Amino acid sequence: MPKTGYMIESMCSAAAHNIRDLIAGKEATHEGTWNAVCLADFGDNGIIFIAQPQIPPRNINWSAQGYWVHLAKVAYEKYFMRKVRGGHCEPVYERVIMKALGIVRLRSGTNA
Repeated sequence: MPKTGYMIESMCSAAAHNIRDLIAGKEATHEGTWNAVCLADFGDNGIIFIAQPQIPPRNINWSAQGYWVHLAKVAYEKYFMRKVRGGHCEPVYERVIMKALGIVRLRSGTNA
């Protein structure tokens, strides 16, 4: 099964939160959402897709292609490297935008 960067971030965030909770003597309640968000760049063209969850049956299954995806991928790479170098995994504005689109990276016992 392919793994998108967004899905990997989701699983790693869940693992990190659960390890923190276990060390603190709490129950591990976080889990990744298995949502896939991908910008695939093919040089002068590209495809974007969203699959929620990645494994069927899906609630959302959307894709588009075109030169604009290539440009979006270049812009996203610059944005991603800047946020990671600054030590920000998921800035508040990113979380708000993704939530407005119906895409959530992490579920916990409080919002599952």
